[in-house]
Amino acid sequence: MNDEKLLRALATDDVKALEKLMKKYSGYVCTVARNFSRGALSEEDIDELSVEVFYKLWNVRRELDLKLGLSAYLSAAARNAVKNRFRDLPPPYDEITELEVSSDYSVENIAELSAMTECLNEGIEQLSPKDREIFLRFYLYGEKSSRIAKAMNISESSRTNLHRTRAKLKEYMSERGYDHV
Repeated sequence: MNDEKLLRALATDDVKALEKLMKKYSGYVCTVARNFSRGALSEEDIDELSVEVFYKLWNVRRELDLKLGLSAYLSAAARNAVKNRFRDLPPPYDEITELEVSSDYSVENIAELSAMTECLNEGIEQLSPKDREIFLRFYLYGEKSSRIAKAMNISESSRTNLHRTRAKLKEYMSERGYDHV
């Protein structure tokens, strides 16, 4: 049975059609999720995401309009499931002060770094909420600017925002005696 017939059967609540689609496409969905997650998810997580994708397919079975094809739909659904899984994970750090300091630093350097970090935190707090979120997502959480733009529903000018924000923070730090930043 071809995909079009399976999708028509699926729209009529045919569970067997879903099973056939899962058998045919679960490997594909897992591969897309595995590749998109770049090894950050376990095989168990990948399998869970695959089940989630087919569960969502079942939930929207009557509204499906797959002009681009089933594989394109499943690929997009798998990528979105991975994005949602990463979005649900806690960030690696809640604050800049939680970053670890190398043991190569002397006590004086650690004290200076601590004061500088505190000043940087104060500078970050002075930013607009939008600029603060872009800055922290990029530098603290390591998100790509394209992902930040999509998540915040802004244009991909976040690079320009980052440049301006860095300049503001550099000026803020410089005014407080941290010219070497």
